[in-house]
Amino acid sequence: MAERVVLITGGARGIGYGIAECFARQGERVALADLNPAAAAQSAAALLPLGAPDAAGFAVDVAHRASVEALLAAVSERLGAVDVLVNNAGICPFEEVMAMTPETWQRTLDINLTGAFHCTQVVGQQMIDRGQGGRVICITSLAENVTSSAQVDYGASKAGLRMTTVGFSIALGRHGITCNAIAPGMILTDLTRWHWEQPEHAAFIKQRVPVGRIGTPTDIGHAAVFLASPEAAYINGITLRVDGGHQACCV
Repeated sequence: MAERVVLITGGARGIGYGIAECFARQGERVALADLNPAAAAQSAAALLPLGAPDAAGFAVDVAHRASVEALLAAVSERLGAVDVLVNNAGICPFEEVMAMTPETWQRTLDINLTGAFHCTQVVGQQMIDRGQGGRVICITSLAENVTSSAQVDYGASKAGLRMTTVGFSIALGRHGITCNAIAPGMILTDLTRWHWEQPEHAAFIKQRVPVGRIGTPTDIGHAAVFLASPEAAYINGITLRVDGGHQACCV
């Protein structure tokens, strides 16, 4: 397979970077888009020794359509047209719903849901115009089905993203573009390490996750590589849970 261009939003760290690592090891050209362009550029440089023939960092605020359009133009000029889009950018403020401000609610939806809409529509149109197909992968969450009073905005955005994924799979499928979602379970990142490595939380993982461990960003990355592969060409409109069986034992 010829080198493809993979665009990952929120790619400077965490799950986004874990996905980028896996695509880099497949020899793909990787564009990391992030609100922090310096961090994106630094992370992109680290992909080159892993096997990416080229990688670059870009600035984007997915909540704003003009920023997404500027991102696509910059990526296309630097790396080429996008073959795989990974909608990973997201936030989770963890505010109790009865104390949540309308601004917090709206910002979460703007980034997690509307941002993915902007990116998929803008990049999807480029894919349609090229006529060579493509892949779109949206990172949702187990929160699309279960949530808490401190994650109502997050859960609503991820449930909405699941259905947005389904809708785009219908619209884009006829153009040879598949659109699927990955729902991560509990994932260990630099931002969550302090929480999950506490003894009581580590014990919770052992109890509630059948495989007996917390997930890693590359666990999500491997799933993304599969969904972007030729072997997944007939998979469209699904959500793939990557959670070690956590939700299976919680429902």
